[in-house]
Amino acid sequence: MPKTEIVEAKKQEIKKTETETPQLVISASDIEISKINLIQKSSTIEGSVGSFVLDQQHEILEAGETSEVVVVSAVKSWRENIPYESDEMPRIASTEEEKSIIEAESEYGTIEFAEITLLIPKPDKKDVDESVYPYPIGDEHFALGKINVAKDAYRMTYKRLATFSLFNAELPVGHRLWTLKGEVMTKGKYSWFAPSLSITKNSPSDEVKTFISRLTV
Repeated sequence: MPKTEIVEAKKQEIKKTETETPQLVISASDIEISKINLIQKSSTIEGSVGSFVLDQQHEILEAGETSEVVVVSAVKSWRENIPYESDEMPRIASTEEEKSIIEAESEYGTIEFAEITLLIPKPDKKDVDESVYPYPIGDEHFALGKINVAKDAYRMTYKRLATFSLFNAELPVGHRLWTLKGEVMTKGKYSWFAPSLSITKNSPSDEVKTFISRLTV
């Protein structure tokens, strides 16, 4: 009798395993995130100057347009400040210690930059390509993209996020909506666009907050 009970238990366990739906174990590093570019006069990516383009092909914000976005994450790093026209590949540092090593060895020094991941909601207007906003969260659909910022763009995005976090330690930056836009910067006879993020009084839905917490754990 004891032998029969053991056999039956194994049969039930095998049957249960066969009927279960396999689930992927997903972490934030497994997510593929498209790049966001802000088109400049010198850009090789097609798009109107001053517009934001996702994945080098989808215009998500026209020049002069704004959008309330959700900040998913913002990661600060440093890169070797090699001149733009150089063929050398800049070294990247993710810690202060790595930064110090590069600065001790390099004639160029380093420059701080950040990679900011954003959720951009589908705009409420006609002729929107819904395939650009494939991620449903709550009652909304979003695009997911990341933008690389340095210099003026770093100051007008990452530093604003950091300042907000300093004075609102109990409130994650992703629990408030931020206005994304491109601002015209001028120096002498040169002008260009830089992305900026400005805090709003509005908050994303609870479903969005839950989604962000899953990605940033």
